[in-house]
Amino acid sequence: MSQMTLQTLVGTALIDREFRHDFLNGRRPTLLTRFDLTEEEREVVLGIEAESLQEFAAQLCKWLKAEESFISYPPMAGAMPFPPLRSPVGSTFWQENLAPRPWA
Repeated sequence: MSQMTLQTLVGTALIDREFRHDFLNGRRPTLLTRFDLTEEEREVVLGIEAESLQEFAAQLCKWLKAEESFISYPPMAGAMPFPPLRSPVGSTFWQENLAPRPWA
């Protein structure tokens, strides 16, 4: 599965008004020939009934999550909450406060 291809598909619909109109109004099978989708992805994309790009993207995201192939991106650094710093006394200060942490 190529999540990047699906992202490109949605991105194209987002920025190209004519593509988006055609995509949501019956020309989807023809438009999909531009993208290297697996047969499963093609069936899913063709099977989604949506009146807006937002509805389409929400349903596609739901399918991706169900397939456990959804890539979760970490929040932007500016939005990342940091724990309050403790006094730099003791050998565990680095581990508790400054060591890199895996994204939740």
